[in-house]
Amino acid sequence: MAALTPASPADLPPLAALVADDPFWRYPAGGLTREGVAHLRVWLTAGPEPGHLAVVTETGLAASVTESAGHIWAALARRYGPSFALLEHYLALELSEGMETLDLVRIGTDGSPHWSRVWPTPEDNPRHTGLDLWMAAYGHQIVRSMP
Repeated sequence: MAALTPASPADLPPLAALVADDPFWRYPAGGLTREGVAHLRVWLTAGPEPGHLAVVTETGLAASVTESAGHIWAALARRYGPSFALLEHYLALELSEGMETLDLVRIGTDGSPHWSRVWPTPEDNPRHTGLDLWMAAYGHQIVRSMP
């Protein structure tokens, strides 16, 4: 997913309080018996519409967060309601594995997940400045809060 289109800064809400931090969150990974484990953090949002921003970080335990994004979205929508945004955080544990990324996950009308890059984004992209401002205000709090 290296060549993702950058997200729109308007889709990223300002953050308020952290309301959930579960380093061993179990999520449905497909089928009725499979599950994965990831680090889940959820913040209240401070925008005009109250809601939540959920961040799921790949830990390498069991199923892939990317492959399970639709199931993860459904589980979080049941818990936090329709007004939430979902970010997938891939933490590059070693330089040989690639780089750390933060992607906005959306579910299309056909039920399939779609990703837009939040960070890092190319400096020559017109959305870079807005995304860089959001990262400076909130995003680095997300990526720095990992153990």
